[in-house]
Amino acid sequence: MKGTVVLRQSSLGIILLAALGLSGCNANNGNGNANTNSNANLNRNGSVAPPTVIKPEKAADPNFKSCNPYFPLVPGSTAKYVITYSSGLVADVTVVVDSSEENGRKVFTERTQLLDRSGGLRINQSIVRKFVCDGERVQLISEKTDSDIEGQKSASEFKYRDNSVALVDPGSLERKGTTWTYAFTKVFTRPGEAPAVVDEPTFVSFEAQGEEEVTIPTGKFKAAKVIRKVNENVLNEYFVRGLGLVKRNGKEGTAWELREYSGLTAMDK
Repeated sequence: MKGTVVLRQSSLGIILLAALGLSGCNANNGNGNANTNSNANLNRNGSVAPPTVIKPEKAADPNFKSCNPYFPLVPGSTAKYVITYSSGLVADVTVVVDSSEENGRKVFTERTQLLDRSGGLRINQSIVRKFVCDGERVQLISEKTDSDIEGQKSASEFKYRDNSVALVDPGSLERKGTTWTYAFTKVFTRPGEAPAVVDEPTFVSFEAQGEEEVTIPTGKFKAAKVIRKVNENVLNEYFVRGLGLVKRNGKEGTAWELREYSGLTAMDK
């Protein structure tokens, strides 16, 4: 391809891990990003105001019914998480959802903003993911990321295969042993450089583990546990009816927890 650099997946190293980890596909991002060239931060202007925290376009409709309560995608909703990396770095994550009609179908747009506690001087990342419902299943159709990590700016786009299921229907999710997989290829760009294309797909696999009780700052809940794997990287994820993802642990020590939410309501079966 003219003007395009084609790279194999293994050669992208931390570049690929950065995008995957912060969008929830890879557990090792925290270790890699939090320890990269801390001297770069010294050259940045610490007086720069942090970015404005994102908000949904409209207020949530209390009568909205999600196609899958474990992945609610309520337009107008907001969920706030705290990520603690294995290195000790702490970041705040805000996730908002909006919806629109595209090509005759309802598309849910999930925007994620991740800022480290310095106000984004070390990690400032924006992710836009789009989903559609297939019955009670949630399909992931696109993902784009803009990152500023230790002063290094980049952008990436994940190109998902058709029928990439982000989360199976509730009955299958609650059944221990249910498995599913999706795959994507990736285009990575840096300012002033030709795009780098990952020329082989990345596969993400999932296995439902049944129900577990989880305790987070917002309360104690019964959650559906899922193990997510990307190559050798493993994440334990916990989904609660009406709230969606409430907790995520990577085997290397990175942890997510839901700390605050609006437009969402925990549900019983």
